[in-house]
Amino acid sequence: MHRNRSSGINFLNDTRIAENIVSIVNVQDKDVLEVGAGLGQLTRFLRNYRSLTIIEREKGFVKRLVDSFPDAKIISGDALKVEWPVFDVFISNMPYSISSPLLEKLWNSRFDEGVVTIQKEVADRITAIPKTREYSRLSIMMQMKFRIERKFDIPPSKFTPSPEVYSTVLRLEKRDKYIPPGFDEFLKLLFSQRRKKIRNIVDSEIYGDNRPEELSSIELLEIFSKFSGQRQS
Repeated sequence: MHRNRSSGINFLNDTRIAENIVSIVNVQDKDVLEVGAGLGQLTRFLRNYRSLTIIEREKGFVKRLVDSFPDAKIISGDALKVEWPVFDVFISNMPYSISSPLLEKLWNSRFDEGVVTIQKEVADRITAIPKTREYSRLSIMMQMKFRIERKFDIPPSKFTPSPEVYSTVLRLEKRDKYIPPGFDEFLKLLFSQRRKKIRNIVDSEIYGDNRPEELSSIELLEIFSKFSGQRQS
């Protein structure tokens, strides 16, 4: 299920695609969290998990989910605001309107793997490389936090009603990578002025003639290390 920009709801209407999405992750004897289950288009294909928690914002769907999936724990609320349980596997056909903050909450969570369906434009940003228009803070943080695999695109016709854009299914595998505190905020600062040279944003001669969008995560970490060291001295 997707909620589009006008707050409408778009239901995945192809059961074969729904089953394919669920098959991307291994839920066998795992604790599973699904966000935005809608009417259970994906949920119905989940089998042999240890536990299943569903977070659903739309109150009209909550009772149906409770009736359809009696062994699941259903949390009625906004996934950005409620506390998430401990989980191993994450599944979501993400609402378009909150996909970026939802991904941010996801990269701050501890789990093993996940599958998400998101707007293709957002998937392009997540998987972007330096020196491309789509490259951004989201690209860097997601690629540092996860191994990302693009699985397939879904045309608008596979949703009812049809949205105006394609969707993309991504598999995420959590990386065990240390990211220093403050680096995310540093990226926000840099990419809020992405067309400026580094030396004109922060007091750094390292890669000073480059723009943020031209640098890899390793190079940006190098700048951050120098920048944060200067602030502490």
